Amino acid sequence: MIREILDIYNRNWSQITFWSILIILPVTVITFLSMIYVSGSENSIAPHYFSGLAIFLNFILCIPPFVKMVLVDRQDETVKPADGIAFFCKQFGLLLVVSSVLYFIAFIGMYLLFIPTVIALILLLVFPFFSEGHNIQEIFYQSAKAIKRENIALIGDILVIVFINLGIWLVVLLFLEQYDNNLLAFLLIRSIINIFIFPFFYIYLTLRFRKNSAILIADERW
Repeated sequence: MIREILDIYNRNWSQITFWSILIILPVTVITFLSMIYVSGSENSIAPHYFSGLAIFLNFILCIPPFVKMVLVDRQDETVKPADGIAFFCKQFGLLLVVSSVLYFIAFIGMYLLFIPTVIALILLLVFPFFSEGHNIQEIFYQSAKAIKRENIALIGDILVIVFINLGIWLVVLLFLEQYDNNLLAFLLIRSIINIFIFPFFYIYLTLRFRKNSAILIADERW
């Protein structure tokens, strides 16, 4: 799997660099500044809720072009950088709305023995990899199939990704405590981290979830 991930990255490094600068960087900056604004506002309601949502959206909204890249790469073809940007814009509204709804269900589910929370969080991190489906029913159907197929391994993957993100960020914070840094420094380092690690996560998860990639490609939904 690691070899395949590196091969895909090497074959598409120019597109990945392009999308990292024009998609991952702006999304990271906007979500981070939104978290700072909400947390610092005296009139904000449930700032921790919106901060959590911003963190998830930062990861989820950038997924589409990388999914398309991996699936097209399997067909021994390449995706033009502009096509990836167009696909990102096309899927943006759907991912924003559905992610916000699932996150709300996950948040409310914490008061219901956490069962809805677990289900909603798993769907939250899986459905973006099937977002090109013709409708919501198809998207969730394909997502449910992937969840059923991966089973416990899926939860393990999610935990590993979460802990890697948290671990890297904790190390950076401990390092920066030695210096007098402002918000710009934190934002810069967070953006650099996302630019470097997000593409690898996206490639890995696409390979795990999209076992039958040709099904939706054949429909020319891209």
